[in-house]
Parts: sequence; C-alpha cells; structure tokens
Amino acid sequence: MKKIINLIPIVIIIFFNSCDSKKKGNNIENHDLKLLLEKQIKAGYAAEKNETDYPNYNFSENDLNSSNQILKEYLIENGYKLPDNKVFNELVNKVFQRSLDYSSTKKNVYLDFTNPCDREIKFLKNSSEEQQDVSFYISKEGNFITELFSIPEILDYEKVYPEMKILEEKLPLINNNIKIYKWSSLENLSRTRERNLKTLLSRNKFLFNNSKVDLIWLLANDKKFLIDLVVKFGFDKEKQINQIALEELYAKYKNENPIQVEKIGDLFFSKNCDNSLSIRYGLLDYLKEITTEKDNRFIYALSDYASILYDGDLNNVFEKDPSKRFNDVQKANIIALIASIENPAKNKFKYKNAVLWNNESTAIEDLSVSHPEVVDIIVKNKYFGIENLKEIIDNLGSDE
Repeated sequence: MKKIINLIPIVIIIFFNSCDSKKKGNNIENHDLKLLLEKQIKAGYAAEKNETDYPNYNFSENDLNSSNQILKEYLIENGYKLPDNKVFNELVNKVFQRSLDYSSTKKNVYLDFTNPCDREIKFLKNSSEEQQDVSFYISKEGNFITELFSIPEILDYEKVYPEMKILEEKLPLINNNIKIYKWSSLENLSRTRERNLKTLLSRNKFLFNNSKVDLIWLLANDKKFLIDLVVKFGFDKEKQINQIALEELYAKYKNENPIQVEKIGDLFFSKNCDNSLSIRYGLLDYLKEITTEKDNRFIYALSDYASILYDGDLNNVFEKDPSKRFNDVQKANIIALIASIENPAKNKFKYKNAVLWNNESTAIEDLSVSHPEVVDIIVKNKYFGIENLKEIIDNLGSDE
C-alpha cells in the first residue's frame, strides 16, 4: 500500500508535465501560425508596382502546412471522418490513381489538374478564374485534399487574432513604391472564406466519406471540379458525374466551329502516365445505358472518333492526333469497345428511328473494309475479352 501511495505523486507529476508539454507544443504552433499570418497580412492579397501586378509574396510548403493545420481542425469539427491511412490510400488510388507512401517524410503530395503526370510539387494558389484551378494537394497528415490558401481566406483572423487587425490598420498603403491591397479591403472576404471552407468540406466528405448529400451540393456548386475528376483522372464511378461530364463537354464541342463532338472520345480513352491505354469502363457502361432510339449523340460521336484513329485528325481538333497517340493494338482495342456498343444499338434502333439512326454502316464495318488489319488484331487478341464481339465480327459483311 505504501508503494502505491508513493507512486501517486509521480503519476501526477508525469500527467502535468505531459499537459504542459502539449500546451507548449500548441503555443509553438500558434506562434508559428501568427508569424506566418503576419507576413501574409503585410504582403496583402495583391500588390502593384508602376500600375503592374507585383509578386509580393512567394508561397512555400510552410504556408501549405500551416493552412492544413487550420483546415484539418475545421474538417473534423464539421463532420469529416478522417479515414485511416490504409482506407485513405485506397480511395486516393481509386480517384486519382496515386499511391501514398506513409513511410516517406513528405507531408504533401501534389495533384496537377492540368497535367496529372507532373508530380513535382509546386506551391501555387489557384486563380479565381475557373480555368486556372489546377493545383491541389493531398495532406498525408490530415488525410484530405485541398488547394493552397492564404490564411485570411480560411480563418477569420480579425476575430481570432485581434492584434493582427490593429497591425493591418497601421500598415501603409504604399511601401517602397509598391501599392499593397489589404486583406481587410477585399470585398466579400467573409463570403469567400465561407465558400472556400464549404467547398473543401464537401469535396472531402464526398470523395472520402461517401457522402451523397455533399455530392448533390457539388453537382450544383462545383461542377468543374467533378468534371475534371473524370477528364483528367478517369474517375467514372458516379452516374451523376458521368452525366454532367458528357452533357457539358458534348454541348461545348457542338458549339465549336467547326463542330468537334468527336473530341468526346478523349473522355472515354486516354493514356496513363506509363503510356498504357486508359479505358473509362464506367463511362462506356453509362453510354450503353443512355443510348436510345431517340438519342444517338454520344455513340455517333465515338463512331466519328473511330474514323479519326485511322484517317487522322484532318481538322486539327485534338491537341495530339489520336491516330498518333495510340499504337495499333490500343487503337484496335478502342474500336472493339465502340463496336460492342454501336453495332447492337444500330440493330436495335435503326428500324425504330431511321431518320435519327441514319448512318449506313458502323465504325467497325467501315474499318473492316478500309483497314482490314483492325479485325485481324481484334481476333488475334481474343476479342479483348469483350463478350459480344465475336458475334459482331462474324456478322461483318452480312445484311443484318
């Protein structure tokens, strides 16, 4: 009993030392955050020199880590369930085709929404202009994805750190011939902050907590991000996202001059970073489902795409000519997949709506005459494992 009593003071001392250590750690983090915030406040949200935009602040990983600290707390407080490392890694691989190494000292992984194969980390803020939203980051410390934010864009600094408000008020508007635009003068900053946080929360809850409620919000408020998931990373697991990606891009290409609906092919077939063929099977299944006697838009666009694979991009529609992008086996695989949908659709719908389904022949029927080697490659590759393809090949040249 005496020994137990003697241990009590030791336990109490360890407990309070532990609490004190945590408190000191939090104070250090707080201090670092305040120092960084002060730098950002002094730099302003923008700057000009001689009436020209002036780069008054260079972002670093320290900025990203500090904002991630704030964002992680916000996410948890607002219902985001942090996945464990294994689950998060699996989901990141499913959505972005990336594998995370948790044994690495790297805290963040870069996602380039312009060129997904570019993996060298850069610390770039996205522009408010939609077409410039390209840089995203995976936080391995918080298991979430984010953009790079300035602290005032995600934290009500005037409320949390009142001394920063006083500091900002005293700052001159012009310093060394550089005009500073203060954060406090930024119109609708609080609304922008609210939007940034809501968007961040919904993206992460949808992707990593499977929140359908947040998917609905994203469909209404963040369509570009969802479409980019399909276009850039091949995420085709959600019908609702597949629908908006197809409809939005088809409408865009149809309004081009000349009409460029064949570009929809890039949504279904692309190249992985290792140069292998990337096939969006979820989109193909969705296309099969929505093709009807009254809607042949997408299958006819893919039929045109099939022709370009062999005849070339004569109108220079594509950034890189598909006929040169894919090798012979990859092109034959693409033709096989298009045929597996187009030929049954033609047989099913042509006699129901001949005005709409007015193509005399399908892509594979045309190519079997102009490029018979395509059929040879398909047969040699055992029809690429496509169930109905042998029957389609056997019927080539028949009157069906």
